[in-house]
Amino acid sequence: MFDRIFRIFLILLPWSVLGTVFLGSKLGIPGISFFKEIFLIALLALLVWDFWKQKIFPKFDILDYLIGSYIGYLVIITLVNGLWLASLVYGGRYDFEFLIAFLIAKHGSTLLKGTVAQYLKIFLLSASMALFAGILVRFVFHETILLHFGFSPNLSNWSFGGTPPIYHGIDGARIKRFQGIFDGPNPAAYFIIIYIGLLVHYFRTKKAHHFLIGIWIMVLFGLIFLTYSRSSIIGIIIGFLILIAFSLKTIWYKYKKESTYIIVFLAIISGLFYIRYEGNIDQIIMRTSSSKGHFDRAMTGIERFKEHPMGQGLGTTGPAYRYVVKLADTPIYGGKIENTEDYYIPESWYIQQLVEWGIVAFVLFCVIMGMIAWMIFPLSPALFTAFIAVLTMNLFLHSFESVYISLILFLIFGVFVGKRKK
Repeated sequence: MFDRIFRIFLILLPWSVLGTVFLGSKLGIPGISFFKEIFLIALLALLVWDFWKQKIFPKFDILDYLIGSYIGYLVIITLVNGLWLASLVYGGRYDFEFLIAFLIAKHGSTLLKGTVAQYLKIFLLSASMALFAGILVRFVFHETILLHFGFSPNLSNWSFGGTPPIYHGIDGARIKRFQGIFDGPNPAAYFIIIYIGLLVHYFRTKKAHHFLIGIWIMVLFGLIFLTYSRSSIIGIIIGFLILIAFSLKTIWYKYKKESTYIIVFLAIISGLFYIRYEGNIDQIIMRTSSSKGHFDRAMTGIERFKEHPMGQGLGTTGPAYRYVVKLADTPIYGGKIENTEDYYIPESWYIQQLVEWGIVAFVLFCVIMGMIAWMIFPLSPALFTAFIAVLTMNLFLHSFESVYISLILFLIFGVFVGKRKK
């Protein structure tokens, strides 16, 4: 049963946004967005039952203790600051639910009867269909078809309690950013980066498919470009640079020719990009007003951290604040109550965590991410590169707030780590 539920969960997660928007907005099913938590609770209950039935105690390692300490600190600092159930539920959903999923998959790997490749195949089939559906939405049926599934017609504008807009644009550039069937261009880029990492890992030894997979990967990088997500481009570059630094000797002796082809290809693409968007480079890349807004919000977050270096508790900043903080209790920021979003959204996952958790949990979080990356590198350099790209994106965004994508990533991490000895 654990194995079956896990497989179904992997199939459903790529369709999470489309399914929950349609079932919630169109069919009026309440609480449908919590289906992910229902699956996690079911998996956890089955795992605990199996341990109890066999009268064994799970074997914890240093990573388990670090994650336990990290979650425990978040709960304690939240209670110390006088915050209760809403903060723990909604704050925990964004801040550590994906780590619980990691632990479930890691310790439940003995109940997963298939190989790592079999679970990757299940996910990649579902994710490929989701991406293909997104391509159809953008290039065949156009984004207005999403209105029939409950998406919002308010272009580039999302409001709390509402549904995602059918697409986002860039002010002054007359550009529609690709988001497919996801809830925004940045989550779409996040999803595609993880998908590419898993795709490359799965087909790494299947040489007969390398040409077709190479073409598909070029299409995927094109989709990432069409999201116009600057953080994802920076993340991909940093991920590749770190991978190259770790693998320089292997690349020099085995892949000099392939590396030359890649460099030439990237140079050509960069040149074509400049020619095509020469008149809009500033609006597309610099986006002065957007960049200034990101910077100002980040500085506000740092000031909040300085005021409470040990943390203010879950839900006091980031996306969860909308469920936790009462507007009547909100400081009037910048002279206008409407500007409170600038007070609570620091535009960086790490600054958000400094405000919520403080320096202690922040260090724990960085150590945990570093350990997972260190474990994944020898198992899958491709997935390691994707993970570094996502961690880099979080410098400029709250990427982990896309719960459905983070669950995909850390469930698969859990399977990799849990089965590594086998």
